[in-house]
Amino acid sequence: MNITDLKHAVNGIDFEEEKQRQMILEIGAKKKTHGYMRTLRPAVAVAVCIVAVGILSVPVRAVVSSLVQERMESLPEDEVAQIAEQIQNQQTEANSSTREYTEGEKERRGSLYAQYQNGLFPTGELTMVDSEEEAKEHEFCFLTTTGVFYLPANRELTDEEILQKIDFERKQDYALQEQNAEEIARRKAAEKEQIKEVVASGGITEEQAVETATGYLQQVFGLDGSGMELNHYYNESAVEPVIDANTYCVNWSDYGNYRYYYFHIDALDGTLRSLSYSHDIQEAEAVRPAVSEASGKIANIKRQAQDFLEEKLKIRGSYKEVKSYYRVNVTDKTVSRLVDVLFVEEDGTAYLVACRWNGEADDFSVTTKEDYEKQLREEVRLNMYYYETREEREVEIEIVEN
Repeated sequence: MNITDLKHAVNGIDFEEEKQRQMILEIGAKKKTHGYMRTLRPAVAVAVCIVAVGILSVPVRAVVSSLVQERMESLPEDEVAQIAEQIQNQQTEANSSTREYTEGEKERRGSLYAQYQNGLFPTGELTMVDSEEEAKEHEFCFLTTTGVFYLPANRELTDEEILQKIDFERKQDYALQEQNAEEIARRKAAEKEQIKEVVASGGITEEQAVETATGYLQQVFGLDGSGMELNHYYNESAVEPVIDANTYCVNWSDYGNYRYYYFHIDALDGTLRSLSYSHDIQEAEAVRPAVSEASGKIANIKRQAQDFLEEKLKIRGSYKEVKSYYRVNVTDKTVSRLVDVLFVEEDGTAYLVACRWNGEADDFSVTTKEDYEKQLREEVRLNMYYYETREEREVEIEIVEN
């Protein structure tokens, strides 16, 4: 979401194709999102997907370098207001790009963003245009009316151009924060009162949740948070999805490399309710099999999902049922990018591990079989509704269980 907190807060973290469509539908329905930016226009408040690149970036970062913060605070008020107005008037639901980043651009972006945090700012400004005709006159520019970054077609972005894009995206974040400063402050104050009630009833503090999540970041991913931006907040009981209610969301953003790590910690007992890892969607796309090959990969995926539970999360148990689920778009002859593996215990508690087709785990959550299957059916319904309303065609989507 290049201008908020992730829906999956993620969000999302790897927003596979089906989840992207569901997200778009939820935007249209004006469902609220997590974090303090719930009051933003829905198209922005859920996520800014870099659709052409297949990447989800996560803004409204709570922890930024003092140098970047000073740069943002020095912006003229009229420039900040103009950027905020552009976003509100944007015709499309998300910033996008005319092409994917090359591998070289991705690598340089990661390095340049770290340098940007340390004060390496662009020497010039991103070119802004207001029409497609004007955009065609420039190799690199931003079309304000549609939110499209026009990237050079026949060459890679220069370091200066990458820095200009990073800088402008941060200005967008800052402009929205400033525009909604009063509402954000009000919600922060209300959140503090909610946390007081949680702690008074025997729950954990936000600081304890951050400490717990930091332990899982190291345990699962081998990271300590260095070089990433930290954000955390409390999810009230009315939050959607319900699985995230009464949790602290603690997340780290490696914005330069488009990698995000989200943890939901139960506010009462301090246990891990869910985690998700968001990354360049092309990594998942690269291992997605043909429909005819999918079923032959399930046994290995189940084994790796159980290894993830036991080795990374230290969850060991005897399960009365272990099932996998994936979706097949029968019309387009494609499978979903992720496979869900559900481990059901005798008491009905279920651990859900979402894996890429090479077996690498992306998401984990605690749920029940009934709740998961209900959600899955609803996602399929929404996906089919998306095709019908947005692409004006009917598709058949099946759920495959093993």
